[in-house]
Amino acid sequence: MSRSPSIPADQVFASPEVLVVEASAGSGKTYALAKRYVQLLLSEADRGAAQPSQAILALTFTNKAAFEMKERILYFLKGIALDRLPPHDSQNILAPLSMDHDQAARLAYQLMDGIIHHYHFFQVQTIDKFINTLLSGCAFKVGLTSRFKIKTTAHEYLEYSLDRLIDQSAQDSGLLRLFEDFLENYLYLENRTGWFPKKDMLDVVKGLYGQLNHYGIPFAPSGVVAADVSKAKHRLLEKIRTWQAMLPEKTNARFKKSLDRFLKDHSYSFDIDNLPSFHAEEPPLNKGADARRDVYLGWEDIQQDIHRLCLQEAYSLYNPYIEVFSQVMKAFDRFAAVDDVLFLEELNRKARRLFDADGVTVEELYFRLATRLQHFLIDEFQDTSRLQWLNLRMMPEEALANGGSLFYVGDRKQAIYGFRGGDVTLFDELQKEYADYARQESLSNNYRSQRAVVEFNNHIFSLENLQRFVQAKEQRERKNKVRVELHGDDYRRLENIFAGAQQSWQPGRDGGYVEVRRMDADSGSERLEETREYILQTLEELRQRFAWRDIAILTRENSKVETVTTWLLEEGIPVDSERTSNIKDNDRVREIIALLTFLSSPVDNMAFAEFLMGEICARGCGLTREAMREFVFQHRLELKGQRGFYLYQAFRRAYPEVWGRYLDDLYRNVGLYPLYELVITLFERLRCLQYFPGDQGFFMLLLELIKKREEEHSDIVSFLEYYEELRGEDLYARMPGLDAVKVLTVHKSKGLEFPVVLLPFLKMEIKVGGKTSDAAQSYLLQRIDNRMRLLRLKNTYYLYSDELYRVYRGEYVDALVSELNNVYVALTRASHELYICLPGKAGQGFNLANLLLPEESAESGQKAVYDLRAKEAPQALLPLERAEHQDWITFLEDEHLAYQRADHFEARLKGTVMHDILSRVVCTQAADLPEAARRAASEVLSLHPEATWAHEITARIDGIMAEPALHWIFAVGEGKVYTEYEVVDRHGHTRRMDRIIVTSDEVRILDYKSSGLDPAREQAQVKSYIDIMSRLFPDHRVSGYLLYADSLEVVAVDG
Repeated sequence: MSRSPSIPADQVFASPEVLVVEASAGSGKTYALAKRYVQLLLSEADRGAAQPSQAILALTFTNKAAFEMKERILYFLKGIALDRLPPHDSQNILAPLSMDHDQAARLAYQLMDGIIHHYHFFQVQTIDKFINTLLSGCAFKVGLTSRFKIKTTAHEYLEYSLDRLIDQSAQDSGLLRLFEDFLENYLYLENRTGWFPKKDMLDVVKGLYGQLNHYGIPFAPSGVVAADVSKAKHRLLEKIRTWQAMLPEKTNARFKKSLDRFLKDHSYSFDIDNLPSFHAEEPPLNKGADARRDVYLGWEDIQQDIHRLCLQEAYSLYNPYIEVFSQVMKAFDRFAAVDDVLFLEELNRKARRLFDADGVTVEELYFRLATRLQHFLIDEFQDTSRLQWLNLRMMPEEALANGGSLFYVGDRKQAIYGFRGGDVTLFDELQKEYADYARQESLSNNYRSQRAVVEFNNHIFSLENLQRFVQAKEQRERKNKVRVELHGDDYRRLENIFAGAQQSWQPGRDGGYVEVRRMDADSGSERLEETREYILQTLEELRQRFAWRDIAILTRENSKVETVTTWLLEEGIPVDSERTSNIKDNDRVREIIALLTFLSSPVDNMAFAEFLMGEICARGCGLTREAMREFVFQHRLELKGQRGFYLYQAFRRAYPEVWGRYLDDLYRNVGLYPLYELVITLFERLRCLQYFPGDQGFFMLLLELIKKREEEHSDIVSFLEYYEELRGEDLYARMPGLDAVKVLTVHKSKGLEFPVVLLPFLKMEIKVGGKTSDAAQSYLLQRIDNRMRLLRLKNTYYLYSDELYRVYRGEYVDALVSELNNVYVALTRASHELYICLPGKAGQGFNLANLLLPEESAESGQKAVYDLRAKEAPQALLPLERAEHQDWITFLEDEHLAYQRADHFEARLKGTVMHDILSRVVCTQAADLPEAARRAASEVLSLHPEATWAHEITARIDGIMAEPALHWIFAVGEGKVYTEYEVVDRHGHTRRMDRIIVTSDEVRILDYKSSGLDPAREQAQVKSYIDIMSRLFPDHRVSGYLLYADSLEVVAVDG
């Protein structure tokens, strides 16, 4: 953990300061952020700040990045406090502060203690989490209650809103006309032939919803309507027919034939793609043709009409979608308001309303957050959206105005989240805006990769190779009708982005290996099989030198993740991918879901049969799978044809003991059990965690899903419906310690590193604009003032309209840069060895990655055996024992049995007051005890003015304090005292200990009792405390005691 980039240390804390760090892949970005955070903590602590972390906010892109940054910060603080930090790290952090080691160690110890006791001020979190915090504090400002709920996906609400609008159109003539206009546009302008236009409509609505949340700008239709475009097409057809009659005999035969066929096939409207070629400067006449002047004038007139038509169609095609989307959003907002929900996607858009003209001020915001921020650190700034920055902007600016700082880190070469609104131009824009106090630093040392990998990437992303690649690409595309050639500004943009791509490797990292294999088979299936064989052969060889967990396979598409996962599973290779970590694909969870389905609907024979034939039933109920298969098979005829036959009744008759022991009470009381407790009972009763320890992560995830949604889906039926529709990240169980090959997308690999990386489908495919589900239309977003328009894309348009071509050209260059960035991210994940497959094609076209990676780069470096154990963190944690649960219903019943009578209430209250008073008595000297006890009694009893027995409590407290034999409990000298100390035992149960006294070598546990009513139970309780504290303080002697207040007796308890 001692990666140490040499960041210039002069003027570390200028006031104010904007520090911009350009951090290439593997150059120690997390180190730089953690170092800055620790320096700010030490500096603020040195200035006397009570809680320095309260004034610092660090924002990351992902939860994993936030966790890693926190881990690194605590590592630094702990190393400084205990003087265990490597000398170079210590020098790198402390030298700029002009702080000696003793002073830094004292401050670091205080800071660690402060973070532990005030962890909520340790603000290292994702941007989305911080925005959620803002909204929680100002919910009423955006039309929410203070208890609004966050949902991860809005698709269900969007579809429901669209369905409601379609239903309402039967009574609402305005809505009916809206959908009629959509259908006219869909059929006659888009020339679509699908039977289910609602599906295409919903796909676009979902896409527009995502774009609205990314940019926070509403959509506006153009002024052109579909009817105008249809009329314009009809007029153009008539004009072409008139012009056709003027053509001389020596007109180009191919053109004339094409024109005749076009006019014959189209009487009223047409698709612009079907037009004969009208984009040449002059009409296609053969040499010697005697053409009237009207032919040339008519040609130019038709070209102008086509030009106008292209613009009209391009800007109007999606007008009906925008109109439908506008109505859907109105309904959507109403339904969301009724349910008081906010969707994760719209956090930033909703938060923007806080900072409108009538929104909150920074002062009010800090008042609601109960803090004031002075220093801001932002990670992955190249992927921060403009909307996110606008939501944050007021706070950093206020901090800068008061001598604070802004520190942001990023790498423009890794800007791959533009499709989610990431705006890389912010990276340079802020430097210019805050030029008076901004400075930039670059991290160019690669602490991740071996020499061969670094040199390979240095060559691929050198400006010379990039220029060669662009020229080769343009040479290959020279015959395309529509092509884009890069000019001076475009080359300068590439230079600005990739100028810092050249890196140095670290001494001692002179190894590494890179291999490039080109897959040039003719058919796609042959290339796929060739790639499969290469990947499996490579893995077989790598297995001799690396563990499975050291290997990652990266692809661009999720579908390819599925393909590769299938290949590996077929060969028995362990895999960690979205497919293998998906809880819905886990057989044991599917059996539990089948059992829940049966319990909710006992007539569901299929669900009960699935449970019976599974492993959980076989092992948990002591039955064999063969016997259960035979049982189900015996009843196949009844299951197939006999109405009123229920499999569970046959099972109950055949296996009465198993039914009675495991299922009967669940079947009878299913509506009475809360779902969470029901599933815990199932796990414990069927011994799922004992028999299937490898599936514990999936079991715990199922419980987590139930717990998170129990307010909305408290019963089985409701939860099963939610579970059936659940998609995305919530389904994936995290199992980081698994020894398996990781298969994931390039986007999800960003920020990660792996000893070995395989890229089976490295490709570059330049796509401009988004597409609908059937890829029939593509579009791009165009911002006009404070509105967003959808612009249809079509190659034919660019032949007739320079305006549309310029728009296309700009988007094309953006897409090219994005492809280069994706390749850069993919090629820089490997630390030791990199294997690349280059398919000949990308989609239906040539794979441009073949041009980026020259032939001479097919192999570099040498394969070797590496000692990767040094990279593994030392085992500092105790192994996690298997969770144990109990029958919660019985537990809760027992919990309340002893307290049903009213006479117990007063006794319990007295005990509570006594505990509260004693918890407040902490002194270093015995002489101070009487006054400390009287003060504590006065404070506590003032909270209970109704207590007629206050004098009794005071007398008992005075008696305790007057007893010399008890002074060691309350006058602890140099020891530390913890009262009402809560811990969680190894079974997940919370325990609260009355008093803990910790010295340098001993831990004493005190538990207060009025009198010894149940000595055995009381001593067992203290023994359990001793067991817990022995685990927490393995180097201390741990002892336990019972203090009886009535007799003033202290009883030692043997552990």
